[in-house]
Parts: sequence; structure tokens; C-alpha cells
Amino acid sequence: MYSSLLLPWSTDPSERETAYRAAGLLRTKGSLFLLPPPDSALRETYNAPPRPKTRMSSGAVALCKHFERGGASSERGVAHPFWTLPKGSNENKTQIARQILDQMLADTVWKNVMLLHTGLAVYEIRNAKGFGMRWTLDIEEREDQNNVTTADETEMAKSNSACSQDKDKDDFEKDFQITKINFRGFLEPIAGMDHELND
Repeated sequence: MYSSLLLPWSTDPSERETAYRAAGLLRTKGSLFLLPPPDSALRETYNAPPRPKTRMSSGAVALCKHFERGGASSERGVAHPFWTLPKGSNENKTQIARQILDQMLADTVWKNVMLLHTGLAVYEIRNAKGFGMRWTLDIEEREDQNNVTTADETEMAKSNSACSQDKDKDDFEKDFQITKINFRGFLEPIAGMDHELND
């Protein structure tokens, strides 16, 4: 699936790359070798309301907005080729969205933690038809516990920050940690790449 987007794995992989690959994640342009949040955390943010007084889950609100894309219409009864029509009470829409999440997690064939062109970290999952979901990840780089420096070394590093080895690292080489997760929305198959989808 989407084989033209995949990048080769390193011949001498880091521990992070090895763990990332072993977890079944993919490497594309922008991938970060960061393990995604557990399914329980994905469910929690998806099922939580997007705002305190909202009576639907974040997933249900996003589904209602997304369903109207691509020619589908809940008002005119035009079905979406994949997503279930969110209808009924707020509780019913939330239940429909929850079922969609359960099915998507069960059918996931594409998993990738990556930086979008805007520098935003996301976790993206897709099924074999190319439909998917995305969560935003607030991340920060872990401090290197093994790299203890003196005050003079710290001052020298600051003055030479343009030459700093850490600045020269590619993002996928950095040791990030996730500090916050938010459900971002639903994904359609990538335009113009239908020929790379599995049946």
C-alpha cells in the first residue's frame, strides 16, 4: 500500500528505529522513530468531548464534519463510499463514531508517526482502502541524560549553536517524547494514488 511513499530502513538502525519497525510502523518522508500512543490513549482522546460543554465525542464531531466531504450528504441521504452516516441523537452519533474507531483499529495496515510539512507531529493510521484517522502529538525532545557538561562547555555550546551536532540531527534521529495527544480527524485515500491501494 502506497509503496512509492515508503523509504528504506537503515542498514545500521538505531534502537529507536528498530523498536519503531518492530512495532509495525512505516517509514516515509517525515517519519519520526517514535512509538505511537497506546490504543487506550487514542480511544480516550477520540471519545472525549472536544470542548467542555460539547455533548458529542471528538470523534463524532469530526465525523459529522467529515461526512459531508466528497459529495456525501446527510441532508440529501447521499452515502459516503466508506464512512457511516452519523445520525440520531448526540449519544447515537458518538456510538457510531466509537464503532468506526474500533473497526479502524482492527483493520489498520498503515501506521506512521511523522512530521507534516508544518512541523506538526501526527500519528496516522489507514486501512487497506486508504481511509484513515489522524491524531496530533505534542512532542518535545528528551534531554540527553548521558551528556553532562560543565558551565564553560554549556556557554561554548550556546555560542556555537549553529555548529551544534544536535541541531544537525535529522528529526528521525532525535529522541522525542509525547506530551499530549488530540484527535485531529478522518482521512480520505491519498488523491491520485488509488493504483497503490490493496483490494
